[in-house]
Parts: sequence; structure tokens; C-alpha cells
Amino acid sequence: MKLKRVTEIMTEYPLDTIEQGLSIQHAANIMKERGRGSLVVLDNKKPIGIITERDIVRRVVAEGRDLNIKVKDVMSTPLITVGPEATVEVAAKIMYENGIRRLPVVENDNLLGIVTATDFVKHMLKEKKDSMLLAMARFKYIEELNK
Repeated sequence: MKLKRVTEIMTEYPLDTIEQGLSIQHAANIMKERGRGSLVVLDNKKPIGIITERDIVRRVVAEGRDLNIKVKDVMSTPLITVGPEATVEVAAKIMYENGIRRLPVVENDNLLGIVTATDFVKHMLKEKKDSMLLAMARFKYIEELNK
């Protein structure tokens, strides 16, 4: 069986991103409006970090910091990435070893996409259609598979 590449399961660019100099309030509003749990942080179109809901809760809200603080002061960095040639298995290992749920796919400082834990579940459901996996999956992804 041929190993799948991350490019086969990732969410492709353009992704939801934010420039590092904007406020956390702005980032939170983008996440809310677009239904996203994270934004890749850019510096002149180069991916340099990621800001997640967890970062905002732990580093801003829980510490009582001002919502006008800059994204660059709260984002997770250094940005852990994978290249487009990486297999799904390699990406999963990187995510597991680093305790992350989102892995940007980058080549030559260009953001190509992002692989998320949800992408892995969708991939596994398509490949296996295992009843235990189906029981754990979100209903909307099961509907997608049945189309």
C-alpha cells in the first residue's frame, strides 16, 4: 500500500492567517467569524507562528491580560511544520511528539496548507470505515463520507 502524503489530506492554502502585529481581539474575532480554532501567524507572508484558542485562554484570559496585546506576544513559536513530501504517518508522529493538533505544511517559507487532527480522523474514516472510528467521529464527517 502506497503511503499517503500530507498534501492529500491537508486543508489547502489560502488558510485563515493573521499578521503578527494585529491584536488578540482581532484574532479572536476572525476565529469566531470563520469558525476556526487557530490562525497561522505571518510576518510579511512568511509563516512564523500559530495562535490557537488554547493560547488565548492560557496566555491572555487566564492571566488577565489586555485583549489589545499583539498576536506576536501570545503565539506559539517556533512554528513546527512539515514539508509537502512528508507522509501522513510522519506528520502524525511529529504532532504526537510535540503535543500539537495542527501542523502547517510549508515549503521554502511558503504556507501550502495545514494538517489537523480532524484531517487525520477524516482520512482514517475514508480508509477504514471502521465502526469504532465511526462511533467517535463527528456526525457531519460521517455525512460527508456517505455522499
